[in-house]
Amino acid sequence: MKAIQIFPLLIFMVSLFSCKPAEIAIDPTLEAKAMPVKGRQGLQIGQIIRYGEFKTDKVRRGWTKSYDVPFVVRFRGAKEKLSFTQFGPDGQQAEIACISKFKSTEIMTVRDYFSVPIDIDNFFAGNISFGENRPNWDFILHNPNGDFLREEASAGYAKSGAKRIDIQAIRGLKGQTGWLKELTIYGHEFRLDGKVVAAVSTLNKGTVWIEPHLDTETKTVIAAVATGLLLRRDVEEAAVAPLN
Repeated sequence: MKAIQIFPLLIFMVSLFSCKPAEIAIDPTLEAKAMPVKGRQGLQIGQIIRYGEFKTDKVRRGWTKSYDVPFVVRFRGAKEKLSFTQFGPDGQQAEIACISKFKSTEIMTVRDYFSVPIDIDNFFAGNISFGENRPNWDFILHNPNGDFLREEASAGYAKSGAKRIDIQAIRGLKGQTGWLKELTIYGHEFRLDGKVVAAVSTLNKGTVWIEPHLDTETKTVIAAVATGLLLRRDVEEAAVAPLN
């Protein structure tokens, strides 16, 4: 049986024998309240993602705006794209352009643009634009799904000049032990200066945590990447969704 067929059964078994719905194991030092996600499941027409004080406009499967940033210009021809406006606290607003998969002919361009190792060829990347006279942010995540039952790294970053937020995969669920922790990726955590300051769970409807002490731009950047990961559709996430 293929791994992709085994995965839904394993998740079902974990949920069935648990006294409460499965939850990801977030870092205990993270000082943030859980923000349940609304709008992730259901019809994609007119889809809006909301959690806490963050929301998007209607999500677009494609890039419909022509703002001139290097990322959009470089990858204008990509087929699998999505874009949205991310609204944050205190009037923060950013335009997000994401690519969930790259064509084989674009892989070298991605490696050059983001300076990533040549042996990596599976990416999720995008650009966060706050408008004129404000620096753009680029983000990239390699091996966004990880590899089933293999310890392939899933990691990346969001960066603007000297500012950098590192992204690491979350593989464990609360209460899991041993080999079950390596089954798949359930979300990602965000690190600033080595400290976990936010996390996103892509399990079921989704949940986001963002520490309240962060400045509004950093919060909005993290929310933009988290929203992109929530919107990113793959076979594993589609299989998990009906369990909620």
